Amino acid sequence: MAETQQRQIDPESLSRMNAAKAAPLQDIFVNCMKGKVALVSGGASGLGYMVVSRLCEAGAKVVIASRGEARAKRALEDFKGKGYEVSWVQTDVSKVASCYAAVDYTTATFGGLDVLVTCAAGWSSYSYLDLPEDVYDRVMDTDLKGSYFLGQAAARYMVANKIKGKIVFISSAAHLGEGPKGIGMNSYYAAAKAGVVAMTKTVSGELRQYGINVNCVAPGGMLSAGVFTEGTEAFSLYGPEYKAVRDAHGAGAPDATPLAMNPDDVALVVFAMCTPMANFMQGETVDVNGGTLMITQERPFSFTVEGCIPGPKKD
Repeated sequence: MAETQQRQIDPESLSRMNAAKAAPLQDIFVNCMKGKVALVSGGASGLGYMVVSRLCEAGAKVVIASRGEARAKRALEDFKGKGYEVSWVQTDVSKVASCYAAVDYTTATFGGLDVLVTCAAGWSSYSYLDLPEDVYDRVMDTDLKGSYFLGQAAARYMVANKIKGKIVFISSAAHLGEGPKGIGMNSYYAAAKAGVVAMTKTVSGELRQYGINVNCVAPGGMLSAGVFTEGTEAFSLYGPEYKAVRDAHGAGAPDATPLAMNPDDVALVVFAMCTPMANFMQGETVDVNGGTLMITQERPFSFTVEGCIPGPKKD
């Protein structure tokens, strides 16, 4: 039968046929979210806040799963002030029961669950030789275990209710080996985020049979609340030498890590992964890091193009 259909297709008309069948961009990126329900962990600040904002803007109902009450309530006030349908459930993603409770709250509040985005994460700065067990456990439990079991809770609901949903895990450029220039000190964070990438691939392989779409976004540096709160213990632990190296490679330095001044630069890609745009992507990780590991040209070197640095002077 497939061979018969193939013979009936006119190759010269194939492009026009494909274009006629393609959904309008308005349906792919906006209308598809109307009536959908999303759960976003870590949605009260940073990347998560911007993901919530974009999902709500497109018409989704969103539950913020966040540990901190004060920050979550400020976010709720912001979003409800724009007329968005949003709620909050206090969640500690390092606890499996709390992950399941967040999914239960979402389905009870908005009647379903179509999209999960796992933005909740933590990090710090310790040398591999110094890392205490409790810090390792905190980062692993939040970044890897939290994503794993929140994803499991959401997937169980989707499978049981025959929902062809979207799960977007959030990794980091650290999975590629990126870290503070000249210092590193994030081996355990890199291990957790590399685990998220591996988990994405293998979980997708299991869930695609149910029509559940699983992908991952790996951000680079972003200007968010975490920049001011995470990793600060290293300044007192390692003293002025540590600060000097950080300053030497910080903003303005030739090898400074590219920084998304607005996490929305990353949130837009996360949003796209929640839409039909990602329907033909399975188990993939999209790196959105401003080229943090690229060998970049600091000045416009060229011997032949006007406006670039000229070659050696000729006598």
